[in-house]
Amino acid sequence: MKSSTLIIFLILFGLFYSCNEKTENKKAEFIESKLFGKIKSVETKTFENDTLKSRVLEFYKKNGIIEKKETYFEPNLSSIISYHKYDNENRLINEQIVTNGDSTFFIKYYYNSLGLEKKEEYYLNKLHTVTEFKIDSSRKTIEKKFGYVETKRFRNWKYEYPNENITLTKEFFKSNLPEKITELKIIPEENKKIKTTKYSFPTSESKEIFYHNNIGNLVKTEKYYNGKMTESKSVTYKLDFNQNWIKSESELTRKERIIEYY
Repeated sequence: MKSSTLIIFLILFGLFYSCNEKTENKKAEFIESKLFGKIKSVETKTFENDTLKSRVLEFYKKNGIIEKKETYFEPNLSSIISYHKYDNENRLINEQIVTNGDSTFFIKYYYNSLGLEKKEEYYLNKLHTVTEFKIDSSRKTIEKKFGYVETKRFRNWKYEYPNENITLTKEFFKSNLPEKITELKIIPEENKKIKTTKYSFPTSESKEIFYHNNIGNLVKTEKYYNGKMTESKSVTYKLDFNQNWIKSESELTRKERIIEYY
């Protein structure tokens, strides 16, 4: 790519927010939608202000697990193609990612003795990031920790599920850069001033709430920062005969899907 930084960012960001219809592979319940029926392939086009921005092709095996995913970005057609490898229990264990046909990255997946996902390792020439999950007995993510190996910087998320149609996520971030606080104290009777400087490492909290309808489609998201709402977005859908959406719209973004069944 030669805008490889953007692609790497999209990969890392997309890892946690990707859609997968298989219950055993879902990391949380805030996926955009579930898939119904025997899916062979899905082509998704994303438009912003009626301009095509990306095209995603997903190919599925007959047992319902995804085999390959191709993403093409407009207008320069930079690409990401990922190949999936599974174990004997159809659990994803390795993902090979090729950008623009020349750069290759890898993601390794590890599961605990109960078969629940607990760790992902992302390799960019060498081990680059590690993501660890805590998952409850119903296979929903309740905590996530994402960290960069070399810099030892990390980010934490916590997840709550008030009911079957709502997912609430909270991100806690502690800055690595100190915040400088200067105080000036005046003592009139002694006719002097005392200037003190303190350094603190500020913390912040962001929160997102994901609302789903009764068939699992994401219909609304709300974003908060330090307790104040910063964004609210609603999504509407057009469905096919299997109750899979083939068109979604939210403000300036429109997505269109072509679904092929076995």
